[in-house]
Amino acid sequence: MKVNWYSLASGKLQKKQAPSSWLAGEMKQTGESWLEVDETEPQALRQFLAPLDIHPLQLARCLDSVIDPGVLSFADSVLMEYPASLDRESAEHAYLTILLQSPVLVTIRHGPMPALDDLLRSLTAEDAPPLNHLPQIIYLILDHFADLNVDAQIEIRDQSLHLAKIMEENPRAIGATDLARLRWQVENIISLIENQLYCVSRLAASDIRALQIPDRKAYIQDLVSEAEIAQRGAYRLETRVNDLYRDYQMAGADRLEKRLRLLTIVSAISLPLGLVAGLLGMNVGGMPGTNEQSAFLAVIALMTVIALALYWYFRRNGWFD
Repeated sequence: MKVNWYSLASGKLQKKQAPSSWLAGEMKQTGESWLEVDETEPQALRQFLAPLDIHPLQLARCLDSVIDPGVLSFADSVLMEYPASLDRESAEHAYLTILLQSPVLVTIRHGPMPALDDLLRSLTAEDAPPLNHLPQIIYLILDHFADLNVDAQIEIRDQSLHLAKIMEENPRAIGATDLARLRWQVENIISLIENQLYCVSRLAASDIRALQIPDRKAYIQDLVSEAEIAQRGAYRLETRVNDLYRDYQMAGADRLEKRLRLLTIVSAISLPLGLVAGLLGMNVGGMPGTNEQSAFLAVIALMTVIALALYWYFRRNGWFD
């Protein structure tokens, strides 16, 4: 198990040497601390969390291999399992478990999260903005993932606009797999945002004292507002992609209709020609022109005139448009 220890003091987040073992009382003496955990194993994680003496249900959620979005709060501790994955191609979301029991914040990664590494670097940089308390760090983490959701939505929107332009210029250049992939990305990000909205809404409803201070509660309400805006944007994307898919189907139906129309014209032209050829090809006596040298050419000319007359008729009535 990999543990990074960050101490929050005087508005600065500083990385410390990770403790091999620790006690909650010792952590209180060092001020507020953030323990960032990765590559966990259930037994090692159980031993690591034991000094916090968290509620058994919270501990069970931390150790459970099946992770569902949600929030559990008891007394002065709150546990949130937050879907943080932004891989639009994968249905398996990475989750971040956030446990706040002042003065200790524990985050446990369940899956790769390079975005969290980027945030850590920015928070520990020399020119990092001042940090006043642990709930502010929680806000920055969740806000960072919310911003990434907006970036993902913009990218999907640009993809849909690009496909719409191609479809307008050359519908045949778009395949069903392109639209199916885009629809899957939209559905995936909608599921992600809905789960995130559920988490931050439950967090806003939590009654632990650390989150009830007005300015801290305002942070959480801001996250709820961001998630609601992101949800509406995702639904608009879904409508746009569905409209694009409908246009694709209409373009395909139009191409099929044109092909059937062409086959109908060919059949309509060849039908009287086949009738003439069938009549003159009967092996019975009394057929006109059998002794005439120019009869064959006359029949060919007649059939050509019929074909041209039918072609002119269909062209004049817009069957080739």
